[in-house]
Amino acid sequence: MTTATVQAMLDAMPIQAVWSEPIRDETGAVVDFEVRAASPRATDVHGRVGKELIGLRAVEAYPTIAGSPLWEGYLRVMETGEAEEVDRYSHVETGDGVPHRTVWSVQVTPVSGGIVSAWVRLDEEERLTTRINHTESLGNLGWGRWSLLNGEIEWSPQLYAIHGRDHAEGPLDLQDYPAITHPEDVPLLRDALDRLATVEGPQEFDLRIRVDGEQRHVRAVLEVSRDAAGQPVEVHGVIQDISDWHRAAEELAEINQRLEEESQLTARLQNIILPPPDDPFAIPGLEIAVRYFPAETAPLGGDWYQAIHLDHNQVLLAVGDVAGHGLAAASAMAKLRHAITGLAFAEHEPAQILVALNRLLRRMRPDVLATAVVARYSPKDRILTWTHAGHPPVLLIRGDRVQRLLHPGVLLGVFEDVSYTAANLRLEPEDLLLMFTDGLIERPGRDLFEGLDALCAAIETAVRGTTPAERLAAVMDALVPSNTSDDTCILVARITPHNLEGS
Repeated sequence: MTTATVQAMLDAMPIQAVWSEPIRDETGAVVDFEVRAASPRATDVHGRVGKELIGLRAVEAYPTIAGSPLWEGYLRVMETGEAEEVDRYSHVETGDGVPHRTVWSVQVTPVSGGIVSAWVRLDEEERLTTRINHTESLGNLGWGRWSLLNGEIEWSPQLYAIHGRDHAEGPLDLQDYPAITHPEDVPLLRDALDRLATVEGPQEFDLRIRVDGEQRHVRAVLEVSRDAAGQPVEVHGVIQDISDWHRAAEELAEINQRLEEESQLTARLQNIILPPPDDPFAIPGLEIAVRYFPAETAPLGGDWYQAIHLDHNQVLLAVGDVAGHGLAAASAMAKLRHAITGLAFAEHEPAQILVALNRLLRRMRPDVLATAVVARYSPKDRILTWTHAGHPPVLLIRGDRVQRLLHPGVLLGVFEDVSYTAANLRLEPEDLLLMFTDGLIERPGRDLFEGLDALCAAIETAVRGTTPAERLAAVMDALVPSNTSDDTCILVARITPHNLEGS
């Protein structure tokens, strides 16, 4: 038989096989085998396919084959002329310094003075089975097959584990499921099983089942295989234990409910401590609008405002910011807000108020820092007296221009003894004053002065072309916090055109 004839024979075979001739030394002993013909599907451990294998020598191409059970089988076939199967031959090849093991079943047959080696790789099936088992274990799911013709049932190992059954007990028939199913879910199960016979496609449903005295939640996907006449012959299904998922969903729902309740309580508490008015309100000489934006991540914050009518037709305006969020910040904020009210009614000037607030923080909350801007306004002569403690400047909006009223002072709570000074300015009718906390201009990665520039530009754009009656609303609409992770408090005061000189 010629090489061409053998090659033609292998070309017609849907197998992995090569025909090799022996290579002998001067004594006639076989020292190697060289491939002369190869089937199109033949693939070696290095990925060479078909005719790429022709010309390779066994020992030269695969050195570890020498002395192996497969090599000994080759030699016996050459000696006896009888075919032989080398089952589960373990072959080791080293690549990139790492040994790789493969397992093969090889049929060796003597043909025309040489041997035909036909092989099947076994470890691929083993690896696939291992992967399937790992997947079932990780996903806590298993597969089953129920024959409707002979009653044969086949379960994967994980399906036994899900149902808490020993392999010796055997699998459950589909008709046995109602006995382990929660009574409320039995109608759902029966309906799904009935629909399998009449409805095309898979049926998916969740059940509660009893396993070893405990309740488990499982999800089943079942589908029927039919014969050529369309009659059901088998049911195939996948069942997954979703008890952990269901338990986590219940716990998450409880947490969400608790968070919602806490959020509602926080909002009510914030409104009790700092009730923001819905609409602008009037006090002597001023129309005032206030807005509070809670932080998205912490609704209870430390930003605050105050706008009250004092004795002798004086007005107190203030905005402050206690560092941090939560109950601690809100508690400190409430103390400062109440203290500033009392100090203002005691006729303390803005600079004196800040000195007292600093002393209060140092005594009662030494772990807290705060900023504030405090102003006293006299509607009779329209004089504004103001001072800052580490706070952004007051903005004066006159016409369509924005001015920054700067009179800086040190933060509250930093030093034991501090002093503050105040500045004075006569305001004009229809002027607007803007006091705010840094959440309005602060943005990660942006300088505060850049944020202030952007704010001033937005205000100038908003008021341009508006009437005096529209200016307050226009400014309020233009004020959008830059940092939603921080709370923001805004106070805008409009100087009304009538003073109180006759008071």
